[in-house]
Amino acid sequence: MSDDAEKNEAPPEQDLSRQASATGSAAGEAGEKPRDYIFIAALSCFCPIWPINIVAFVYSVMSRNSFQQGDIDGARRLGRVAKLLSIVALVGGVLIIVASCAINFGENSIKPPA
Repeated sequence: MSDDAEKNEAPPEQDLSRQASATGSAAGEAGEKPRDYIFIAALSCFCPIWPINIVAFVYSVMSRNSFQQGDIDGARRLGRVAKLLSIVALVGGVLIIVASCAINFGENSIKPPA
């Protein structure tokens, strides 16, 4: 009879509050702070691709805020997006600067002397 009583019991209620995820890297389980890449995001703000680098900086700040609120997985996810956008902004900015220098300074060497 005890087996039938156990089968008829309702399953335990699930807690819907935020909790740390059971899946993650070994470093994340040790309680290591996820990186927010705010330095590289701030550095990318000096590149001429202004919409991308501003969004990277916003994601970096959001990552820091998520960590302070206890959302480790969200902070890690937002940090990865901030890193990706910062790298795109830095590479694109360097390409734009190199191309504009090549066009401006290369133009002077092509002109025939007067």
